[in-house]
Amino acid sequence: MFRSPALVNLLPTLVASCLVLASLGSLPAAEPVTSAHWTAFKDATDRSGETVLTDYSYAGYARGEKAIPDVAGPVFSVSDFGAVPDDGVSDEAAIRQAVAAAEEAGGGVVLFPPGRFLVWTDRTKVEPIRIGTSGVVIRGAGSSAGGTIIQAIHSGYGTGPYPVPKKGADFAAIPYIFIFHKGAVSAGDDESDQGTAAPDAPTAAAPASVPVTGEAKRSTFRLAVASADGWKAGDWVSLTGRTTKLNAQLLGGLTPDPTWTRLLEGAGIAEIHQIREVDGNTLVFHEPLLLNLSAGDGLAAIRAPMIEQVGVEDIAFQGGWQAVFFHHRSVLDDEGWDAIHFDGVANGWVRRCAFLNINTGVLMIKSALCSVLQNRFAGARGHYNAASRNEGSFNLMGLMQDDAGALHSCSTGNRSAGITIWRWKILPTQSVDSHGNGPYATLIDRVDGGTMTKSGGPGPSFPNHMVGLVFWNFLYQGEDEMPINLWEMQKNGIAKFVKPLFTGIHGKPVSFQEGTLMDNESPGSPVVPESLYEAQLALRLGSLPAWVEASRAEWEKIRASELPAFGGKESIHEEDFPLSDLLQDFQGLMTKQEQGWAVPIQIQGDNTGVNLRRDYVSLRTLLHQMATYANEVPKKDSASGTYPEAGPMDVAVTVGEKEITITMPVKSSPKSQSKNEACLAIARKLAADCRGTIEAAPDSLRLTLPR
Repeated sequence: MFRSPALVNLLPTLVASCLVLASLGSLPAAEPVTSAHWTAFKDATDRSGETVLTDYSYAGYARGEKAIPDVAGPVFSVSDFGAVPDDGVSDEAAIRQAVAAAEEAGGGVVLFPPGRFLVWTDRTKVEPIRIGTSGVVIRGAGSSAGGTIIQAIHSGYGTGPYPVPKKGADFAAIPYIFIFHKGAVSAGDDESDQGTAAPDAPTAAAPASVPVTGEAKRSTFRLAVASADGWKAGDWVSLTGRTTKLNAQLLGGLTPDPTWTRLLEGAGIAEIHQIREVDGNTLVFHEPLLLNLSAGDGLAAIRAPMIEQVGVEDIAFQGGWQAVFFHHRSVLDDEGWDAIHFDGVANGWVRRCAFLNINTGVLMIKSALCSVLQNRFAGARGHYNAASRNEGSFNLMGLMQDDAGALHSCSTGNRSAGITIWRWKILPTQSVDSHGNGPYATLIDRVDGGTMTKSGGPGPSFPNHMVGLVFWNFLYQGEDEMPINLWEMQKNGIAKFVKPLFTGIHGKPVSFQEGTLMDNESPGSPVVPESLYEAQLALRLGSLPAWVEASRAEWEKIRASELPAFGGKESIHEEDFPLSDLLQDFQGLMTKQEQGWAVPIQIQGDNTGVNLRRDYVSLRTLLHQMATYANEVPKKDSASGTYPEAGPMDVAVTVGEKEITITMPVKSSPKSQSKNEACLAIARKLAADCRGTIEAAPDSLRLTLPR
């Protein structure tokens, strides 16, 4: 590792800089103290010990060593392929042609001028736009008002069916507006546990997989393998295996619960590295190893397929999600409108974008050294804002703000490693998420929360996070019961973290269950350095790269700029459709719901041959929200663990010469109606957007639409 000869002179400069930054930010005015963990890290000659901080500075594009490039071209303007902004007509064919031209050229910029561009306008044929070539950048004219909007009209699931994804094939089929991947999208085996992508085809000179044969210390760079024949500098490697021999290290000596079956079968890792050089039968990586390894662990170096130097920038993505979010109720809640997916991407980026009424903004899997920076999330609450999951390594997600309040905020999980969450601002009601299945070595750096106690993932995948989880100068604004127990074994939804380190947690008073943390350094007061990521990066490189301060300054301007108008009449997309199609879709959505929300719908009245010209998605959403309000909130039976089946709901449709009325009975209790009051409010708003009205009586709801 590079150690600056001017280190002694560098630290005072870092400290002074951090104190100035702290005075400008949201940190308290109390005099910060220098972290003992930081001092131990910078002075250590051997960083393999479990109490020494991980070096998180390798996260992000080009390992943080240089700025994301402003790619000059060649330029493929969507306008040249027939896209016309703001005309209410689909631009999807033109966008696909521009992407194809960029791929055929071996890379380039797919350029969007200002204005609103439409995709997914045909509910019977919804397909992602796929990019499988390195060097393709999707660029707009800015994500603020007056910039570029890409609006997905229909859900990626069209008109259903709507079951929540549970198996690997379901996850592989999740539609995103843009999917970047080399080859086919990979599949997995169960919820939140997508599997490893198939390696590139082996050749005699370059095998797909070689066993690890020697010991390797955490924080070092050399890995001995059975044979390095055919491997070369620049190759991407996934250090992969699943074995119980890693359990003790990943669990920090703690005892797992017997219900955590995936861990008991053997912890899985999949660190992605790039080879710097080959020394005999030793692979020398650019990035440090994140665990102590031995030949007996049964690990292998597997060739990792990657596309590189791809990005999305300066675009506002808008979806049609406007309902009240319920986790795993339907696929519309979880994945209805998803924007960007990286699958097997190295040195990619998503920057200066906005995600409006989107269920998932950015998901990265099997990707490394990617940066997701300077993005905003607004509108209806969705599932994820941005996540680095499923065998991703050394990704950086930072300088972001979520005003939508996604359920799983700044998420990691599923064998992710070396991920840095840097300078986020989330809502006080949100929680940093770690989703189980063996993530380790994650840094939560200068995040304004929120809390850290709510994490997702299925029970067999616990604990939510293994060793190496660090919260650095976290601003706590939660409402948790004290003391917080982050090794709570029984309650689902309560995070289970292996000995996390808290340094400089501040904000509201917070206490932790004794014996559950590695340390709680300087509780109630921030520490120096203010940002561990920045300090480690400056230490490694000798000075802080210019892109860091430039990005932070640019981010403040972006945050202060106005978002484009969305979610109102400016976003309405009217189309012609049979009323019977809409009602059939509504029936399918209601009956395919889960978590006790399924309600059989029986349509009363003849609507044969009736056509409408309206916003189809808004009408379906308002019918769904009316029905949610009108039916009882599901309650699981504690003895059986099941939900009672809801009885059928008769929905009366009356077609007159001048208007159509749709009436449904109110079967919910006043308490249930109070809980779902927001659903009725959304239905009223959407009815007005669709030139209709809703009348609410104690025993019924009536939607009236002029013909």
